[in-house]
Amino acid sequence: MTAPDRPRRVVAVATIGLDGFGDEGFAHAFELVPRLGLRRVEFNCWYGRNLTPTGIAAIRDGCAARGLEPVSLHLPGFSSGGAADHAREVARWLWVLHAADDLGVRTVKATGSARGTAGGLEGVIDVLREIAPVAADQGITIALENHVANVLETPEDYRRVFSAVDSPAIGMCLDTGHFAASGIDMLDVVEEFHDRIVHVDLKDCASSAGREDFVGFGEGIVDFDAVLGRLVTHDYEGVLLVELPRRDASTVIDDLAAGVRIARRYATEDD
Repeated sequence: MTAPDRPRRVVAVATIGLDGFGDEGFAHAFELVPRLGLRRVEFNCWYGRNLTPTGIAAIRDGCAARGLEPVSLHLPGFSSGGAADHAREVARWLWVLHAADDLGVRTVKATGSARGTAGGLEGVIDVLREIAPVAADQGITIALENHVANVLETPEDYRRVFSAVDSPAIGMCLDTGHFAASGIDMLDVVEEFHDRIVHVDLKDCASSAGREDFVGFGEGIVDFDAVLGRLVTHDYEGVLLVELPRRDASTVIDDLAAGVRIARRYATEDD
């Protein structure tokens, strides 16, 4: 049992690690998550059917049948390039917040768009202004994930967001692989934003060359012990998500288990 005065850090796995990028209806994830000794799952809802009432019911029923807990939803990135896009994006998010609440999920995660597209960072901010009060009322946190070559990539991007939208419902998802790819010093990120980091994605990256070149845990340049150790000193509380995209179906359990072992060193709750 976790002591009352200890921050709650739990380990979860993303369905992208098990299903890959295809629309698999989470079939592989439901089958394989128990083999990792985990029960908490982030669902990568990147296809329309995932977010219909039928899709949300399938997630809920699939988890209930296997003793799994959905802890977060991962959406396609923000897109708000004009009035019509803005209206559609706000409507999308209002439905997603409702769907998350129906699932008992308290975190919804998304990144932005590629730089110079889809309304840029101002588009993200404009949407957040509309949806943050609704998220706050529902007790749901919107975790903004950094991506290489994205409008959410650098510390300055996050400074602009947090300055423009001062809401407890808006936080940072620290993605170790993407910050490494962007050449961002994650220890500096933790020092500056530790009180806004609400979700942590764990994956490794081959280099800081500015591209997505993700590799197996321990094969790249991410110093997980340094980053996670610094988060612990600041009493990070939340999910430690193993999020390596599926590389090879034949090695997927071993690939993800390596990340689970790292995350568990810093967790305060066991599955």
